[in-house]
Amino acid sequence: MTLPKKSGRPTGSTGQANVLSTDGKDLKQLLRVIDAGQHARRNTGIVILSHYLGLRAKELAALKIKDVYEAGNLKPVLKLLAAYTKGAKHRDVSLENKVVIKALHDYLDERRHQEGASFHPEAPLFRSQKGGAFSANAMVRVLGTLYKTAGFKEASSHTGRRSLITKLAYSGIDINSIRQIAGHSSIATTQRYINDNPHTIADILKAL
Repeated sequence: MTLPKKSGRPTGSTGQANVLSTDGKDLKQLLRVIDAGQHARRNTGIVILSHYLGLRAKELAALKIKDVYEAGNLKPVLKLLAAYTKGAKHRDVSLENKVVIKALHDYLDERRHQEGASFHPEAPLFRSQKGGAFSANAMVRVLGTLYKTAGFKEASSHTGRRSLITKLAYSGIDINSIRQIAGHSSIATTQRYINDNPHTIADILKAL
């Protein structure tokens, strides 16, 4: 019996999101395109938190200003509430990365300037064009559109997360540490995320 092809999955595809290059060139290209478009600082923040913290679309959509910002300063740790995450599991994520800090500072400075007295810690961190919070599905679409606009047609909302896990693995970080960063309950789940694309391996060998 021939099984029906799953909708949206190309023939021969594993169903896993493509990863961007481990040398950072693809991400730089993506950010250049975002910087030239609408909602540049918001979209940069979304992509940076996806690629540097491995946040899922659902988690990005659920964040509030108070999760990253308090009393005029960025928090050192993002405490992802169980309600935000897949599997309803709380996890802590460090925000002490200079790229993450800059992206959040730039975006929140813009928000404070635009909103004035209405800037409130309970507001969504990433506002949709209509001013409210994104749904998880809307955040998936936003990320997909950003990748496609930059020429990465096979990328998806999971590309940032999978790119981070792949890069950490190829950088020699032990898999249990990667598991904790990703918030996986088992190492087996983390291993499934690690990209074995020969082109990625070739990029790593060229950089030696």
